[in-house]
Amino acid sequence: MRALTDPPYARRAHPDAEASIDPNRPGFGDYLGQFDSYRVVACGAVVLQHSFLWTIPAGIVVPWAFVMLLHFSRTAFFFLSALLLTYAQITRPRSTREFWRRRYVQLGVPYLAWTFVYWVYTLLSVHGSTSRAGSLFWHDLVFGYYQLYFAVVLLQVYLVWPLLIRVLRASRHQGIIMFASLTFALALAADLHWPGSFGVVGDATRRLGSIWPWERDPITYQEQFVAGALVALHLDQVRGFVQRWGRTIIIAAAAMGVVATLWYLVAVWTGSPTGRASDLYQPIAFLWFTAAVAGLECATWMWYQRAQRDERRVRAPAFSAVYLGSLTGGIFLCHVLFISLVRWALGAIWIGPHIGWAGRVAATFAATLALSAVFTSLVLRTRLRWVLTGPVRSEQRARLHAFAGARLTCPPGVNAG
Repeated sequence: MRALTDPPYARRAHPDAEASIDPNRPGFGDYLGQFDSYRVVACGAVVLQHSFLWTIPAGIVVPWAFVMLLHFSRTAFFFLSALLLTYAQITRPRSTREFWRRRYVQLGVPYLAWTFVYWVYTLLSVHGSTSRAGSLFWHDLVFGYYQLYFAVVLLQVYLVWPLLIRVLRASRHQGIIMFASLTFALALAADLHWPGSFGVVGDATRRLGSIWPWERDPITYQEQFVAGALVALHLDQVRGFVQRWGRTIIIAAAAMGVVATLWYLVAVWTGSPTGRASDLYQPIAFLWFTAAVAGLECATWMWYQRAQRDERRVRAPAFSAVYLGSLTGGIFLCHVLFISLVRWALGAIWIGPHIGWAGRVAATFAATLALSAVFTSLVLRTRLRWVLTGPVRSEQRARLHAFAGARLTCPPGVNAG
C-alpha cells in the first residue's frame, strides 16, 4: 500500500499545506517537547474531574460547575492524538497497513491489559458480579471500562485516519472543511442536549445513542480530530500565529470559561438539575472545550519556549515537564483503580463526612494522583512498561531525536527513516 505522502497525494496536496511542511528545517520530525506540559495539565484535569464525579452527589451547585469545566480534558487529548498522528505520518510516512499494525498494537495491548485488570477488580469488589462475569467482560471489551472509552474511540478513528489525512492534504478548501466541522459539532451538541426540539432527527439520535453510545462515537469528537490534523499540517504557521496572538487566545479562553459557568448557573437557577446543566453535550460546553484546548495549546507552547531559554542557564529540575509528561499515559490508564481504592479508604477511616465536599475532592485528587504516579514510575522501570503505560515517552523522545539528527547528516534526497 502507498504511504500517505507518496504520489499522487503529494502532488495534489494543497500548496499552502505543503509550504508549511519544510522537511529541510532543523528539528523536522523531532519529538514535540512542547506537548509534555500540555499532557501534564490535561491529565491532571482528568484526575481532578473524576475526583469530583466520584465524591460529589447530585444537586450541589458549585462542584458541578467544575465538573463541566474540567470536561475539556477529553477534547484536549483527542486534539493532541490527532495532531501527533498526523505529524508522525508527515515526518515518517508509513503505508496504510503499517500504520494500522503499529497503532492497533501500540494502543490495543494496553487496552486489553487494563480491560482485564478492571474486570477482575469488578469481580472482586462488586457483590454478585461473578454471576455475570462473561457479560461484564464483553461489555467492558466492546464499550470500554469508564475512562477506557478513550481507547475505544481512537481504535475506531485509526480505521479511517489514513483516508482522512489524504482528503485533508489534497483539499484546496481546508478552511471550509474546518468551518463545516465546527458547524456540525455545534448542531450535534444542540441535538444531543435538546433532542425534543429536533423532531425526527432528535428521535434518530436518541435511538442511535441507545445502540452505540455517543460518548464512544468518534463523530462526537470529529471537530477536535479535524482541528488536530490541520494544526499538524500547518504546524509552523500555527506556531507563528501563537507567537503573535497567544496571550489574546488565552484571555479569550478564560472569558469563554466564565461565560460557560454563568450559563450553567442560569440553567440551575431556572430549574435544571446540576447533571443536566453541566452536560458536556450542549453547544456552550462545546464552545468552552474548543476555547480551552486552544488556550492550553498557546499557554504550554509559550511556557515551553521560556523553559527552553531557562534551561540554557539553569539545570532542569528533577520533576520537569519532560518527566511528568512521561507518566501521564500510565496515570490515565490506572487512576480509576486507585480512585476507587482511595474512596473506599476515606469511607473506611470515616473522615469523609467531616471534611466537606472540598476536602473530600482534594484528598481524593491528591492521593489518587500520588498513587498513580508512583505506580507508573515503578512500572516504567520494568519490561511491562509499554503494556501497562502505553507508549514510553523517554524511548519515543530518544528515537525521534536520533531520527532528526540522522536527517541532518544525510545527503539530500536520502531518507533517514
